[in-house]
Amino acid sequence: MKFLTSTWIASALGHNQTPKQLSFTKISTDSRQIKKGDLFFALKGEAFDGNHFLEAAAKNGAIAAIHDKHFNCPDGLLSFPVEDTLDAYRKVAKAWAKEFSIPKIAVAGSSGKTTSKEYIAAICTGKYSSVLKTQSSQNGFQGIPSTLLQINENHQVAVIEIGIDELGAMEQHLDLVQPDYGLLTSIGEEHLEKILSIENVAREEGFLFSFLKEKQGIALVNLDDPWIEKIWNSLKPFSKSQTYSFQKSADFLAKKKNEFIHLTIQEKEVSFRNPLIGNHNDRNLLGAIALASVLGLTADEIEKGLQSFQAPPGRSCIEEINGVTYYLDFYNANPSSVKEALSTIKELSGAKTWVCLGDMLEMGAGEEALHRELAKQFSDNSVAGVFLFGNRMKWLQNELEKTSTPSQHFQTHEDLAKALKTKLSTGDKVLLKGSRGMKMEKVWDLLSP
Repeated sequence: MKFLTSTWIASALGHNQTPKQLSFTKISTDSRQIKKGDLFFALKGEAFDGNHFLEAAAKNGAIAAIHDKHFNCPDGLLSFPVEDTLDAYRKVAKAWAKEFSIPKIAVAGSSGKTTSKEYIAAICTGKYSSVLKTQSSQNGFQGIPSTLLQINENHQVAVIEIGIDELGAMEQHLDLVQPDYGLLTSIGEEHLEKILSIENVAREEGFLFSFLKEKQGIALVNLDDPWIEKIWNSLKPFSKSQTYSFQKSADFLAKKKNEFIHLTIQEKEVSFRNPLIGNHNDRNLLGAIALASVLGLTADEIEKGLQSFQAPPGRSCIEEINGVTYYLDFYNANPSSVKEALSTIKELSGAKTWVCLGDMLEMGAGEEALHRELAKQFSDNSVAGVFLFGNRMKWLQNELEKTSTPSQHFQTHEDLAKALKTKLSTGDKVLLKGSRGMKMEKVWDLLSP
């Protein structure tokens, strides 16, 4: 990048002194991948501190480093000492993103962010040859700037996933990303350990719409979510908003028939096959289609891009082994996403339904009540058995013991998988769900060949 110079870095960091004039090949946070001419950013993570690898970065070819001011920079490296390397990283990323005049799309919400981001990014390839998207779920204080720093002169649009886990996070992320378009997938109980209440969740997530209104950006509004509709109503008039729904009058009103979503785009009746199952994924896809249409894609371009969609690992994936259908949705979990998953698995055809659930983490002071309330989802007796993992799921087991739904609790993934195998028959279906920290994919690894 022609602007990636020592002078530009100093300006982005707010340093007053004019440094030695250098041009950098790229910015890297991994000393092992440094090449000659790179700028090394010494970030501190949970398991490492980049400041301890300044010598390694220099040995591998770095010519400058942004580092904690309490660490000495090796001789030969141009030094940019800072108070907080993460704060500096975000400053540089913000300045970097400003150098590129491409549409930036923010995807936020309590559940469905990553799937929606993948839908949007895939669809955009129907028109654009180079689309940047957040990798995996790198949607926090370090992941968002990492994504922004990947923008280059070839990119035509950027799809940025934004996650929040504390009060004030959304405003900080929006200041960094400066999105032109935004979509909220859903509002539900998430990260209540720090956010405390669903009302706070709605307020935090709702800052996306407030930001877009002030910036004259375009918001895509899911009218099928009561909290999102309430946020939108509170901001009226909001002329640059577009609504979508399966239930209410909206700019993009859709109907679902079989596997297809039917709606009108640019005065043309069109239909799209959803590659994923579940009503929640129908809403995610509809939001992505609506956003793409507002971005200027035609129905043909949307269809072309959708063909390239691949489900993110561990999210709404269907696998079949020995005649048993597995619904793998184990990447994360909160009360609303667990309810959606339970609704989806019950709708799948199969002889018997088996449900495997791991703890819902970061639910705060109300975590016991939220786990116990899941028992209401089993009141129709449509589930043959529930296999539970994690100390918090003991609360759900306690509630299920009061009903006719059989349940078992396990201390290890291995014991759960072993017990489940003894119950399965050809034609059965299984749900695997749990928060990221519960690593329910280990159960899948034990079940699959």
